[in-house]
Amino acid sequence: MQRRPDTADDGSNGPGPRGAGGTASGRSGAAVRALLAPHVPALGAGLAGVAWLAWHAGGLALAAPGNTGWLMGSDWGASYVGWLFFRSAPLALPLGANPLYPFPIGSTLGFSDSLPLVAVALRPFAAVLPRDFQYVGAWLVLAFALQGFVGAKLARLATQDRLAQALGGALFALAPPLLHRLVGPRTGHASLCAQWILLLALWLALAPVASRPGRRLAGALLLVFAAAGVHPYFVVMSAALSAALVVRLAIVERRAGPALLAGGLAAIALAAGAGLALFGFLGNGVRARANGFGYFSADLATLVNPMGWSRLWAGLPVHAGQYEGFGYLGAGVLLLLAAAIAASVALRRAPAAGALARAAPVVAVALVLGFFALSGTVRAAGEVIGRLRFYEAVPALGGTFRSSGRFVWPLHYLLLLGGMGLAALALGERPRALRGVLALALVAQVLDVRPPVPLGIHPAPRPPAPEWALARGAYRHLSMFPPYLLAGGDPIAPEPELCGPHLYPPDSYLPLAEVAYRIGATFDAAYTARLDPERAIAACQANRRALDAGALDPATIYVVHPSAVARFRAAGADCGLVGEDRVCVAAGRRDAFSEAVRARKLP
Repeated sequence: MQRRPDTADDGSNGPGPRGAGGTASGRSGAAVRALLAPHVPALGAGLAGVAWLAWHAGGLALAAPGNTGWLMGSDWGASYVGWLFFRSAPLALPLGANPLYPFPIGSTLGFSDSLPLVAVALRPFAAVLPRDFQYVGAWLVLAFALQGFVGAKLARLATQDRLAQALGGALFALAPPLLHRLVGPRTGHASLCAQWILLLALWLALAPVASRPGRRLAGALLLVFAAAGVHPYFVVMSAALSAALVVRLAIVERRAGPALLAGGLAAIALAAGAGLALFGFLGNGVRARANGFGYFSADLATLVNPMGWSRLWAGLPVHAGQYEGFGYLGAGVLLLLAAAIAASVALRRAPAAGALARAAPVVAVALVLGFFALSGTVRAAGEVIGRLRFYEAVPALGGTFRSSGRFVWPLHYLLLLGGMGLAALALGERPRALRGVLALALVAQVLDVRPPVPLGIHPAPRPPAPEWALARGAYRHLSMFPPYLLAGGDPIAPEPELCGPHLYPPDSYLPLAEVAYRIGATFDAAYTARLDPERAIAACQANRRALDAGALDPATIYVVHPSAVARFRAAGADCGLVGEDRVCVAAGRRDAFSEAVRARKLP
């Protein structure tokens, strides 16, 4: 008899350590597969969202932390600069406070659209992060991924077919209002790309609730609180949808009755207020109200009007500010809705009464928010068809949420989910047909949706003049004269010569803000959503009085508008060119930077 080879000596097949390790590895892999298996459709939809972003952004290079050049323009730049000065500021309450930007006025991370939730989380590591570091690009990738992921979870409420869930999630990821907040000359808002917050709020309000509703309510409260670290508009919308959840549980499903209703609504209000206060939107001395309610609204035809975003037709005219109310569903979703309604009628399939009752609070909230999106000046195809005077009784409402058009988003996403639900109801016994309809809708959406302008990836700016490095450690402040101060797109001061953005090209403060950060100086120019007007005007007046009195601060570098150079010379300043900037410093300074200024004296 042939002797069997002894394979136990090297442990490769025997019960020794290596074999045991292989078994453990296999078990670990099986555990990971089991963990991921329920989420495969959502993960696929998340990848579709990232691919959609990459297609329109020309890749994912924008996510590299050291790639900061593309941010140096428009609202992207305001967001990035807000983070630069926050990372150098002492951490204090409220967590979103940004006392060094603009100096000495101060603002908050939220009002510079700097994603307070992310910035506050990174602040403890600021000292070890690279000097040139941005998180906006990574946030955008995450936002598009979560849009698809949570969208697929919403689609699961309509169908148990896994491929149909993935296709449905991809349709949420391709929603035009999401891409619209990324692409466009006036809509570069990273925080407003977190529309997955609304999808998650819809899921919380609509998904079946087990025997313990407290956990669901706790999840909703956490979402409302966390939304304050992203954007206050999401706080309002997620709070309203969470209120729909409370109404559903307390009234429709009759769980705990009035106690749950009163307690739940109070808890939602508390979570919203606490979040807004913690991240600096409330109680910070900054006036929250601004003009524009009725201008930044949604048009009555917004859900079907592509506003130039369609390859199929240009769309209807709209008023100038109604880009904020962009709510186009896309040809694919419109096709899905038409097919779903037609199939439901033809097959005589209607949702069950219980399902309609459970959805009723969410539908009511979405309609109310959509109604507010129209504002007090109701327009159809850009033309005024009516005015709602009752908003005048609560001016704080429109003044605080002047871009009311954004409140159409929950209605947009609810219609998309409703189209999937009707299609699944009509074709539930024919899964291949349902997949085909959703796939056709997805293809139509891809072929239809086309941004009218490319993504605003700004070319990398020229590096600052080498002379600026000589100022590091020798000066404490960098000042534009007159300062470039805009709040919500409007000059902060009633007298333009006090704080003069009208004198400068758009975004001209951004390169100087980066210079100030690099040399460790504070900076007095900014573009934010809100600023305290009294503090801003006082700072501008103080600068002008000091100049008129010839009392220039020796620790300040002044970057001077051409129209003001003569006034600085009259005050005894030394003025010259640093790169292309006209720079003045107080007379009597003797340091490397001031010598560089005098070396290129202005003619």
